[in-house]
Order: sequence, then structure tokens, then C-alpha cells
Amino acid sequence: MTCVLGIDTAGPVVGACVVGHGEPRQWSARVVRGADGVLLPAIADLLVPGMALDAVSVSVGPGAFTGLRVGVATALGIAVSRRVPVVCVSSLEARAEMCDGERILALLDARKSRVYAQWFARKSGTLEAVTDPVDLSLGEVLSPSLTAEPFLAVGEGAGLDPEAVASAGGRIVQGASESPAWAVALLGQQRIHSALPAQEVALRYLRPADAKKRSQAP
Repeated sequence: MTCVLGIDTAGPVVGACVVGHGEPRQWSARVVRGADGVLLPAIADLLVPGMALDAVSVSVGPGAFTGLRVGVATALGIAVSRRVPVVCVSSLEARAEMCDGERILALLDARKSRVYAQWFARKSGTLEAVTDPVDLSLGEVLSPSLTAEPFLAVGEGAGLDPEAVASAGGRIVQGASESPAWAVALLGQQRIHSALPAQEVALRYLRPADAKKRSQAP
């Protein structure tokens, strides 16, 4: 079976999972800062001696800028050292894969009273994107035109305003804020045919970085 390492660092709960080598091996932790300091040692523990990886799968966005960079840089480093390709996965799709509902809203906290969000539908067991990922306020995402039917809400952003989600007809799934690293790994297995060389991997941001150029002294 194809052996894939999945990595997700798009939110405050970072995680990694190996599938295809016996029972899945998983790790996750809520990390405020310094994700690289805990992620690499954790992955080293997951990659037991003799494990032959076929690919690394990683969430490439949207999500927290620093977190995404740490996760992708880690994935690229492992891919290059192991000489395996990389499967790029949407962080919102990975979260939607965590639940079995027919209508799913994946949400990540984008700060500044906004969320990264995307609607999905599961048809005949297959998850399909209904909308493009957006960077909006939760109120805009929960507009009546989009929430006419019951739905499941998943992802760290779902807990920002549970009452608003419930009022719109949504139900926050149990474990909504857990790491979707296992889903990232499974999607990597399914899409290994679309894996990329490490040098072709790119992050998918929805918002430009908050960076101001330092003013130069006259």
C-alpha cells in the first residue's frame, strides 16, 4: 500500500499522520508559537526505521501564514531528503473530509473578525467543492442564501461564534478543531498521481501578508 506522510499546520492545532504502513500513526498538539520546534521531532517519531515513504502530503492553505510556511517547509525538506514527491491539499478540504454530512462548511479563523471558509457537498460518498474558498466575516459566510438547508460546520473557525452557526441551521461536529492530518494523508494517497516535485510546490494564500516596509532614514 502507498505510504504517505500527511502534515497540517494551517491552524493552531498542528499535526502529522502516516498512513499505508500498518496502522495509521498520528500526532497533534496545540501550538501557540514555535511549531517547527515540535513538528520535526514528532514526525521523526512517526517515521519508524525501515519505513519507505512514497509521498508527503501537506496542507498548502488557506491558513495562518507562519504555520503554513512551517508545514510546507517541513514537507519539502522531508520530500527532498527522501526523494519523494509532494501532494498539495487544501486546508479547508481536509477539514471537510473529517465529517460525513451532505452539506459541510469548513472554517478557519482568519483573525480580524474574519474566517477562511468554503462550502462542500458530499455526493455518493465523494466530497465536492460547492464554492471557492473566501476570506469574509462569519456573518457574510452564513448569509441566508447559503444556509437555507441544515449543514455541518468543521474547523477551528466553527467555534468562533457557535450561536451564529446554530442560528443559521448549522451543527458543529464533534472534534471540529482536531488536526485533519490524517485526512491530508489519505487525500495524498488518493492523489499521488498528481504529486509534484518539491520545487513546484506553492502556498495558497487568500490574503496578502501584513507587512509594512520600514521607512528609510533620509
